[in-house]
Amino acid sequence: MSTPSVAALVTAIRDQMSTAISPALADDGPKKLLAVIDHLLQTIEVRSEHEIDWMVGHIADVVELAERFVAGEAAPEPVAAALQRYHEGQRPGLTASVVTANFALAAEVLSTMLDATAADNGEIAVAAKELMTRDVQRGVEIVGDDFELVPP
Repeated sequence: MSTPSVAALVTAIRDQMSTAISPALADDGPKKLLAVIDHLLQTIEVRSEHEIDWMVGHIADVVELAERFVAGEAAPEPVAAALQRYHEGQRPGLTASVVTANFALAAEVLSTMLDATAADNGEIAVAAKELMTRDVQRGVEIVGDDFELVPP
């Protein structure tokens, strides 16, 4: 591999685990542990390829919705305050640590919008719920809907 991506490296590790290590294990306990490790590596493989893009898109969608909510002058103070904290705290850059920190700030904004619109079925409430549902669905897509941290 002359220019391996993180996903390619993880794929190579998973391949070595399944072809060299797994056949050498006789006990079920280590085999189950190896299966968990393989699943976690598979999750890393998917996340490394798409996570920054997904997070940046989600952040943009949350901030845009919050700005519309606040501009409409119907947003309660906690939403405006969370949006202000986002704008004051967000940092430029695309490193995982920067995007993750910005994502956490945006998550607070979304959470306050969900709280503020919990008893509401208006446009902002529906859009905020859709953003949350989409984010949860992405998480399920990454780890798989059959994931078990401790296999049976």
